[in-house]
Amino acid sequence: MRKANVLIDRDFTIGHTDPRLFGAFLEHLGRCIYGGIYEPGHRSADETGFRKDVLALVKELGPTLVRYPGDNSVSGYNWEDGVGPLERRPARLDLAWFSTEPNSFGTNEVMCPTSPFDLPGSRRERSR
Repeated sequence: MRKANVLIDRDFTIGHTDPRLFGAFLEHLGRCIYGGIYEPGHRSADETGFRKDVLALVKELGPTLVRYPGDNSVSGYNWEDGVGPLERRPARLDLAWFSTEPNSFGTNEVMCPTSPFDLPGSRRERSR
C-alpha cells in the first residue's frame, strides 16, 4: 500500500489568488430566486422586487462576481425569455428541475441599471 504525507501551512503561500475566483451564482432551484433574493411585494423588497435583507446577507459573503443563470438550468435558459414586460414573457418547462419557470426574474432584472449586482471590480462597474 502506498502512503502519502500532506503538510498544510497556512503561512506558506505559492502565489496570489485572484479575488474574482470567489464568485457566486443565482439558480432557479428551491427558493434561491423566487421567495429568496427576488420577491416583489415582500416587506423588505425594494421597488424592483429585490429583497434588501437577503442582499445584505449576500454582500457579507463578499462575492466578486454573480453569475446568472448559474445552475443546471443554464443548459435550457434562453436569455430572450427574461427580457421585456413581465406579462409578455413566456413560462417554460425547466427541463433541469421539471418545474415551470415563469421568467418573472430574468435577464432584465440582472442587467438593468438599478440591479443590485454592481460589485466592486466587476466588469459592469468598470464599464460605467
